[in-house]
Amino acid sequence: PGRPNTPWILIKLIRKIAKENKVWGATKLHGILSKLGFLISERTVSKYIPKRPANPRDRINWKNFYLLHSDSMIVSDLFSIYSRNFSQIFRVVFFLDLKTRQVLHYEIQTRPTTRWMRKVFKLAIRKKGKKNTSYLITDNDSLFGKRFSKYLERIGIKHKKTAIRSPWQNGYAERFVKTCKNEFLDYFIPLNEYHLTVKLDEFIHFYNHNRTHLALNKDTPVSSEILHKPRDGDYKLISHPVLAGLYHTYSWKKVA
Repeated sequence: PGRPNTPWILIKLIRKIAKENKVWGATKLHGILSKLGFLISERTVSKYIPKRPANPRDRINWKNFYLLHSDSMIVSDLFSIYSRNFSQIFRVVFFLDLKTRQVLHYEIQTRPTTRWMRKVFKLAIRKKGKKNTSYLITDNDSLFGKRFSKYLERIGIKHKKTAIRSPWQNGYAERFVKTCKNEFLDYFIPLNEYHLTVKLDEFIHFYNHNRTHLALNKDTPVSSEILHKPRDGDYKLISHPVLAGLYHTYSWKKVA
C-alpha cells in the first residue's frame, strides 16, 4: 500500500492557517500544526500551501555561525525604529538567551545611556540567573563600552565583543533583529513610544510563547505542551488573532 491520502479536512486546515499567517512558509506552519497534535510531514504541509508571489526577502536562510557555551550565554543588540513622522528615533535593546532563544528582556529609549543599559541587563539576568550566565555577546556600540564591560566583570560575566564590521559573529542577535523587522516592523509604524511598547510587547510575547523554532525542534522558546484535540466530546479549532490578525494562535474549544 502507498502513502495514505491527506484528509480533505486537514488540507483545508493547512490552507486556513497559511492564509492567516501569510509571512510564514512550510517550516513555521508545520510547527504550528505539530503543536496542535497533527501528525503530518513538513513536505505535505508545503504541498498544500496556496501559491504565493515569490519574495526572496522572506525566504532568506540565516546560517548559524557559532555555538559556544549555549546554555550559559546571552546575546544582545540594539536597533532603531522611527516614529510615523520621523520626529523620534526609538532605540530598542534586547537580551536573548542563546540556548532557548527566549527574549529575556527588552526596553525602548530615545536617549540611551550606559546606566540605562546596566539596568536593562539586570532585569534580563534575573530571568536566567547570574549562576547560569558566563558570557554576554555584543557588538561595539558605545553603550557596550568600557564602563559596561567593567560592570559585567564585577558580577562575574565575561563580555565578548564582535570584531569591527563582523556582525555575523553575533549571528543569533542579528537574526532576532531581522525576525523582528521582517515579521513585525515591516507591517507597523508606531505613532509614539507608548504605541510601540504595546505592540512590541505583543510581538515578543508571541515570539517567546507561540512562534516555533527549527533549532528547538519546532518548540517555542518558552516550551509549551502539544494541544491534542480532546477525545471526550466534540471540539473545534479556534483561532485567536495576534497583532490585529497578522498572526494567530490556536486552541481547541468544546462545541456546545
